[in-house]
Amino acid sequence: MPPTKTTPKPLRLALLLYPGCMPAGLFAVADMVRAANLRAPRLVCELVWAGVDTAPVATWQGPTLVPSISLDRAQADAVLVPGLWLATASDLDAPLQQLEPVTRALRNLPSSTRIWSYCAGVLPLAASGRLQGVPATATWWLREALQARFKQVQWRFDESVVDGGKVLTAAGAHGHVPLMSHALAERLRPEEWRDVQQLLMLPRPHRMHPTLGGPELMSLTDEMLRRALLIVQRSPAAELRLPQLAEQLHVSSRTLARRVAAQTGMAAAQWMRRIKLRQVADALCESRQPLKRIAEELGFASEAGLIRAFRQATGMTPIAYRMAHA
Repeated sequence: MPPTKTTPKPLRLALLLYPGCMPAGLFAVADMVRAANLRAPRLVCELVWAGVDTAPVATWQGPTLVPSISLDRAQADAVLVPGLWLATASDLDAPLQQLEPVTRALRNLPSSTRIWSYCAGVLPLAASGRLQGVPATATWWLREALQARFKQVQWRFDESVVDGGKVLTAAGAHGHVPLMSHALAERLRPEEWRDVQQLLMLPRPHRMHPTLGGPELMSLTDEMLRRALLIVQRSPAAELRLPQLAEQLHVSSRTLARRVAAQTGMAAAQWMRRIKLRQVADALCESRQPLKRIAEELGFASEAGLIRAFRQATGMTPIAYRMAHA
């Protein structure tokens, strides 16, 4: 008689509340879990709202929430650490001091407990020591500060989601979406997860080639470069020139090149080219448009030129990239 396939044990997930945390992501995660449980239909994930203790927690520009249990008593299989608002990356001492109770609580969790975090919520996780020797990602604009302070972490800032085994991290203020998409997709059947995606209108994440990763609009702290990125995205690829871009921003080419290099570590021409190729990659993975149409819409001089530039950057043809990443 063939063995009976057992139903996986429900995951007990603690949503961690701490002073100053941004609660929107936690509410969104609760919605995703509720949809997954309804679609299964079985208990895929059990949620508990936890805190360092059970005292009311004042969230960032949101409601004061009351944890139902303290983290040390939650008996959670996994803990989700939400992001927090940071005004600057130049001084992490003050927020780390305020986050010390959270850091200590994470450090004291059993080694078997999985910890998930996104955006700047990775900061207390790194401070707890749970990321030592582990691959992880975080918000792009914290890159230099985190690399300097937590040298033993295997930082992968060009990846939106990094699974380090016992830790799962995601980049960006909305990192809870790809993070939970990764986690739930592992616990649901393909058709169940597809229905949850359609119900919640979730974006289809795809693994970005490392050479195409880099600054998104929300991660650029330089206002001039935020405007520059939008101009580049909206301009035909064949017409992009540094002097013209600088003119639209009312600065010299030299000033713009210095700002790009300081913020991204890239030459201005390379940065502009990467932005356009990132748009190509997104179009390849998020649509079924033929390559010729993508080339026309993004303003490349020819389909052949797009293929040549894409292959130089990634080592892959656009069609091979679509097959691998879509």
